[in-house]
Amino acid sequence: MPVSAAKVVMISVFLIGGMLLAGVIMQPEASLLAWDVSHSDFPANSSQQDRLSFLLRYAILAPSSHNSQPWKFNVSKEGIRVYADETRWLSVADPDQREMYISIGCALENLAIAAEHFGYSSNVTYSFGRDEPVALFRMQPEALPADDLNGHLFSAITSRGTNRNPYEARRISADDLAMLHSCIYDPEVSIYLADDAATRDGFRRLAVQADEIQYRDADYKSELGHWLGQGGMGPTGLKAMASQLAVVFLDAGPDQVARDAELINSSPYIGFVATSKSENESISDFKISALRAGRALERFWLAATALGLGLQPMSQALEVQETKEAAAGLLPTNTGNMSRLQQTFRLGYAPDPGEHTPRRPLEEMMREK
Repeated sequence: MPVSAAKVVMISVFLIGGMLLAGVIMQPEASLLAWDVSHSDFPANSSQQDRLSFLLRYAILAPSSHNSQPWKFNVSKEGIRVYADETRWLSVADPDQREMYISIGCALENLAIAAEHFGYSSNVTYSFGRDEPVALFRMQPEALPADDLNGHLFSAITSRGTNRNPYEARRISADDLAMLHSCIYDPEVSIYLADDAATRDGFRRLAVQADEIQYRDADYKSELGHWLGQGGMGPTGLKAMASQLAVVFLDAGPDQVARDAELINSSPYIGFVATSKSENESISDFKISALRAGRALERFWLAATALGLGLQPMSQALEVQETKEAAAGLLPTNTGNMSRLQQTFRLGYAPDPGEHTPRRPLEEMMREK
């Protein structure tokens, strides 16, 4: 016997409602409480391991692709071992894991800045092997002189956010531009800012092309929908699940293309993070370069936050093979060996970005050695 249209609608509503409810129940625990960390709670008179554990409260506030938070930590007397959590790797959008390691680099930089704020020098060594940490963070007490730059960067850790608003057309002052560039200390990383219309137009065309390719890819939409449904990219609960369904089942591509084009058009500066590149680069070299790029990006981002600037990473042109090489072609011609484009972003003055994105409990990010 044929099923009436009304019954079909009722069954569809029931199934979608069940998916939404199940998604809400299965959403991992995450909240905004992590952003309430206070420097006055630093356990100065406690053990080295307690002090290191406290610094992780700043590390987990770092930005990450899709807010995936792809890191794990182990604290010991030796220091903090930092691991890549490949269960949180965006294998479709980030097939070479570049963005995953950039994200981990951002967390490492937060660790270093926080350690310096509390009077410690730090050292990071990188290593790669099967089930091995990607970095070992060590710190030791040191009578460091008062540093205004560190103070600004440290304070910005808890106020930094991804600013997806349209940006104002006004220019950044020469002094502020100098401050932004002076905060980068790694000779293997450079950050370039382009303020000319030709670069902005070229970047917009590539971003639009990449958006169109990605939103035609069912695997990409499924992956994006998954992370939206996790509630870590802003909306939580039913709103997160509704966003997931919209991305997976509706044609969200045209709206995203129009939105990104408008945002880029409003941006007075397009930024490029580049690292040096050798002919015989190993996989380990590639990952270390991404970690270092992440550290520089986070340092720059915190400096921008301290100056009242908005920053939004825009990676789509680097995630799509058809646009990746052309995006690297937007780098200035005088970059020398800094030819590996690691990250692109937009920069400018903008309204407050709004509420922070949630963070998982720190306990979930710890692991045994």
